[in-house]
Amino acid sequence: MTLQNKLVRLLYHFVFCLIPFFCFSQTRTISGIITSDDSNVLENANVIAFPKSKKNGTKFVITDNKGRFKLELEIDEDYQITISHIGFNEQIVLIESNSKLDYYQFKLVRKEENLKEIIIQHNPIIIKKDTITYSIKSFTNGRERKMKELLEKLPGVEVDKNGEVTVQGKKVTQMLVEGKPFFGGGSKLAVENIPADALDKIEVIDHFNQVGLLKQVSDSDELAMNVKLKEDKKKFVFGDVEAGAEAGNDDNKFYLGHTALFYYSPKTNISFIGDLNNVGKRVFTYQDLSRFQGGSSSFIEKRKSLTNLFSFTRANNDVILNNSQFAAFNFSNTFSSKVSFSCFGIFSKILTKSKIETYNEYLENSNVTFENKTQKGNNESILGIYNLKLDYAPNKKNNWFYNLQFQLSTNDLVETINSITNANSTLFETIQNADNSSIKQYLEWHKKYNTSHTTTLAINQQYEYATPNSNWITDQPFFEGSIPIEKDSIYSIKQLKRVQNNNIDVLFKHYWILNDFNHIYSSIGNNFETSHFLTDEMQNLTNGTSKDFSQNSFGNDVKYKMNDSYLGIEYKNKIGKLKNRIGLFLHHYQLNTNQFSGESQYSQTKLLPQLNSDYQFNNSESLSLTYKLANNFPTVNQLAEQYTLQSYNLIYRGNANLRYEQYHFATLRYSKMDNYRKFTLDAGLNFNQKIKTIRNEVVIDGINQYNTPILTNNPETNYSFNGSFGKDIYRLNIKLISNISWFNYLQTLNEITTSNNRNNQKVGIWFKTAYKKWPDFKVGYTKGFGQFSGLTNSSFNTTTINSDLAIQVFPSWNFRLSYEAQENIYSSQQSNFYNVTNTAINYQKKNNPFFFELSINNFFNNKTKNEYSFLDYVISERNTYIMPRVILFTINYKL
Repeated sequence: MTLQNKLVRLLYHFVFCLIPFFCFSQTRTISGIITSDDSNVLENANVIAFPKSKKNGTKFVITDNKGRFKLELEIDEDYQITISHIGFNEQIVLIESNSKLDYYQFKLVRKEENLKEIIIQHNPIIIKKDTITYSIKSFTNGRERKMKELLEKLPGVEVDKNGEVTVQGKKVTQMLVEGKPFFGGGSKLAVENIPADALDKIEVIDHFNQVGLLKQVSDSDELAMNVKLKEDKKKFVFGDVEAGAEAGNDDNKFYLGHTALFYYSPKTNISFIGDLNNVGKRVFTYQDLSRFQGGSSSFIEKRKSLTNLFSFTRANNDVILNNSQFAAFNFSNTFSSKVSFSCFGIFSKILTKSKIETYNEYLENSNVTFENKTQKGNNESILGIYNLKLDYAPNKKNNWFYNLQFQLSTNDLVETINSITNANSTLFETIQNADNSSIKQYLEWHKKYNTSHTTTLAINQQYEYATPNSNWITDQPFFEGSIPIEKDSIYSIKQLKRVQNNNIDVLFKHYWILNDFNHIYSSIGNNFETSHFLTDEMQNLTNGTSKDFSQNSFGNDVKYKMNDSYLGIEYKNKIGKLKNRIGLFLHHYQLNTNQFSGESQYSQTKLLPQLNSDYQFNNSESLSLTYKLANNFPTVNQLAEQYTLQSYNLIYRGNANLRYEQYHFATLRYSKMDNYRKFTLDAGLNFNQKIKTIRNEVVIDGINQYNTPILTNNPETNYSFNGSFGKDIYRLNIKLISNISWFNYLQTLNEITTSNNRNNQKVGIWFKTAYKKWPDFKVGYTKGFGQFSGLTNSSFNTTTINSDLAIQVFPSWNFRLSYEAQENIYSSQQSNFYNVTNTAINYQKKNNPFFFELSINNFFNNKTKNEYSFLDYVISERNTYIMPRVILFTINYKL
């Protein structure tokens, strides 16, 4: 049975299950318009229908920019309709079930008293300028356990499987609880640990800025989500404790232990999250960990870290064994109205075993080399982060922030690779150890002199030290003719590497408000970086001696200094609904390197323009455009001119003559939320074109690769489009998604340059129930296509089905089921298929703190998952061995 046929059957059962609901849930629609007493239409007014009986739930809508509303009511129910808007007197009308009137005109009278704006507590949604406030009780059915399940029911809010939250297509970049960052502001820890019954309201704040002084002048693109807790959860410890185990006496049985404890009061907040499991549960994502790294001012562009963050956050189910330990502690305290302090600490230890089988085709212009490769690896990663932050506001016109962070990590890998090619078979053992440490700190000072002048001073400092050492052991020589290997019974190649970075970045910015429609911002800053890069390769012989490869162009000792001094001027204006910010930045770059060949110096002065434009049609519709011309300078390892062994089949050699890349970058984004027609539309178009390009020049000999970066004037152009359209139809939410990209570039392989095109398209459709009385069910179908043309013409397509079901089967009993299936087809000739099914049944009495669950992950005990991929000169088919079936009985106790 094909995947398409399985989808048809799945949709058939979905529709069949919903037939009773359609039959017994007839509705009638009323619509109308709401205006003020001076006949102006009222946008974002709340229309709430309270049923007279208890058998039906409350209905609500908010008006669109034309004051229109449309509301679906049960056909046999009387309703009390409440119409409200901030600053106006509330209006209440009664609509009986036998009423024939289906169109209404309401006129609200403005309040006479000059009171502060008050959010009416029973309004489900309040939209006020840049803030959307959701009243939680209007959207829940009581079966939600964690914040994630609750957010998925809010209009315009999406939560993906990695815990990332988007609102109307825009990603949430700051997660707050009671106005304070939750573990650095990451979303996954919050949505998967905060109990749903602790939430009172959710605030979504666009253009968020933690510095109140800069609210008028900041063009922040941050989107924050602030969690407001119920009053009975404040000044009280809440959370849950969970323990689970697999039945049986097997020493290798699966287990799970998890706790999430919280204490919130007006002055003191404490959070603790602990997790111990071997079922592949991932506690936080790459994006969360990137945020935890912190230690840098948001006013200065962040620098790349030496730490391999991905090893702590990758999909841990794509392994055959996983042991994970995690602990996180967060503390914040407001000592007074002037001083507040916060800190968090994170510890993570992950031990995994993996097995991957790969079939590679290496393209050498007219020749092809085939490789069957089997990788088996044991990996242990340990990470510790400690962060503290001090906020000081001596008065309303001054803000000081100081942040200090320490980080230690180690990553140990033992991997065996069995490589079988046309010519021979080789067994490699790779032993890698990477110890990293870093200290990061920043200082910010913001001062408002008067209504026209405000300044910001930001200073970043970052020090990192890394020792990623490697040892390759094999039964026969490799890279013969390139590596001076002496004949031996066992070949052991050792690499010592040291990388030391130190950065200091300074920015001073002045904001000058000429009037409400014209601002001028000026900047002066300096970014300084020093690096020391050391590598040393040698052969350890079985007789106890060693042979150094430095005489054969291996080994590097590079001292690197990079300084970027800049001046910037920006003009911001507002013309009607259009906001523009035009900037010019004058940069003076100085690059200095010192290595075996001698010292090299380079300087360059560049004028770089920027543009940001926003057009606000109304509170629910906007169009934005950004553009910049930017430069990228090579890193220290790209300039290291001696050879470096990077893997069993890759040698890298830097290029001391590299200068800088230059590229155009532009984005165009459109967003619309129509409350009358009940749809959301988000679309984004991205353009990136490199004028000067650094790209590796590649030489392939069999499976052996030699890479050297070169700077060319060959343009590289990348277009991409992403869009989503969501529509409520009856009691279903339907969503269409689309992602399209086109990438053109030139690649030199074995001294022959070819033009490559790499194109990808993905379209999908999702159906989701949107009615409290119905089971929570969603099903999605996604079709992906990829084409590569250059040395060869290749294509693939993927078909993916996802479905999730949560239903109350009996009082206090709930059933969950999730299913994912994917079919991959390569060049219409080869195909593979895999599917994963997870299910669970749980029991919890109302108002009882105990929760019991029996879960089965990978129900059908599938062994592998498959995928196709292609790079510039390698086409791969990969089989990844995954965790076996996991059966857990779990007990959860809610405090």
